Amino acid sequence: MATTSERALARRGRWMYELGRARWASRVLIVVVLLLILARIIGRPMPLVIALGGLLGVGGFAAAMLHERYARAFRIGVIAGIPAFLLPLLVRALQLVPPAVGVEPCVPASFLSGILAGWAISRLSLDEQHRLAFWTVAIVTTALTGSLGCSVAGGGGVLGMIAGVVTGSAPVVLRSATQRS
Repeated sequence: MATTSERALARRGRWMYELGRARWASRVLIVVVLLLILARIIGRPMPLVIALGGLLGVGGFAAAMLHERYARAFRIGVIAGIPAFLLPLLVRALQLVPPAVGVEPCVPASFLSGILAGWAISRLSLDEQHRLAFWTVAIVTTALTGSLGCSVAGGGGVLGMIAGVVTGSAPVVLRSATQRS
């Protein structure tokens, strides 16, 4: 039986280990804070930034605490979501697409950026040992990141981006499934 001092030392060692993991996992919060600052600079509403930023921060920290592969999936999801974050804003600001009758030009931009993000994430997840978990973390992160920008077009922009992610992911996922059988 271990003495009290050995138990206390083991408990302290475990506490220091977990504190180190939390410090390491908090690095993902730097990415989230930079993204949220950019969202405020480009004029996204504060309640939206706080809500999506909170989800991104908590989700990213939790994913990084679980394992390095999930922290990597989170970073890839943020990077893949940046085009979906910026493209609708650029389309609207530069008026690249003339407004069609009843169609917000940001919705097609959100859809196209979602296709690119879905394809990129699916391609990168093929190399992972735990594909589905990696893909899920990256896709959810991309959806939250892209929603900050795609919400310029309202709910239609966010739904367009999500539909694009599914459309972009489908060929890669189906190809992967047929190659395994």
